[in-house]
Amino acid sequence: MPTSLLFPFHFISNRLDTFNQDMLERVKASTSRLSSATRSPHFQRWSPIILVLLTTVFILLGATCFYLFERDPQEMTVRKWYMNLTVERRQFARSISSRIFNDTRNLLIIIDREQTERVQTLLVESLKRYEDKLSIVPPSRREWSWVSSFNFAYSLLLTVGAGFKVPVTIGSQIFAIFYCLIGIPLFYSTLALIVYRLISPVLKWPSLTRSRRFVLMLAVFGLFILWTLLIGLCLYYQVLNDFWLSIFNAFTGSLTVQIPSPVHITTCGVLFLNFAATISVSLLLLILLVSLSIFFPKELLLQETDKAVEEKLERLTPPPKFQVIVDEAGESKLTTTQ
Repeated sequence: MPTSLLFPFHFISNRLDTFNQDMLERVKASTSRLSSATRSPHFQRWSPIILVLLTTVFILLGATCFYLFERDPQEMTVRKWYMNLTVERRQFARSISSRIFNDTRNLLIIIDREQTERVQTLLVESLKRYEDKLSIVPPSRREWSWVSSFNFAYSLLLTVGAGFKVPVTIGSQIFAIFYCLIGIPLFYSTLALIVYRLISPVLKWPSLTRSRRFVLMLAVFGLFILWTLLIGLCLYYQVLNDFWLSIFNAFTGSLTVQIPSPVHITTCGVLFLNFAATISVSLLLLILLVSLSIFFPKELLLQETDKAVEEKLERLTPPPKFQVIVDEAGESKLTTTQ
């Protein structure tokens, strides 16, 4: 094949190689800048606040998206439900009235159209009262209000879940998948970093031996149990009327298990349970960090502290000064000066 025909392919290949090299150099430069920025003391100092703000904005964004996705379909579902209920009531009243008057063989009943409509109206009213006794729960228009959407977005990041509420639109379902993939690591890394920053100065005390760390872990575990019981009591007096169901809800929510019996919990109750579960998860992370510091103290905490202290001492220690001394034989020696 002539060389002139291969020239475009060589040109494209060279351009691709140059483009790949440029992209690789840019990625390396951006990675080095990012690593140097994350190692800076200012970033390490303000990183918890930055992560908290980022997580808060992420939850608010998720709540707004769920609200926009599910608001109109929920309104249509509620209207359709009430419309079908009205139609079924009228049909049931007509069937009962027709059976009453058409199946009467021994009595001569003369009834006009107005009386028929009045009887059917009375039957519909009777059906409404009977449905109230059955405690039928209709779909609520506020099921996907902004506060409810915030509870749903918050519970997804907590992995507590909300099995009683499921997005119905395809866009909301796809958004929920990516929301969980990004939000759950962000949420738990933020909590872990905050807990680590709060407990690491205590764990670095020289007087905090292994036995004392074990006692600290037991104390935090007892605090977790007391906090969960307090959540259960609050649910019992403010939200639910069943004591053991309140305790069960409190422990399952604290262990990031799906909330049971959600129909009895109001929107404010779910919000309270989410915030309480966040504190419970923080206590669990604290127990994990303290237990890791018992078995891996140097690898987890102390080794980094010693390296930091050594680096500071090296910076504070001035470099030694040298002096050249020439003896009588003309040989030169290098000695340090005090």
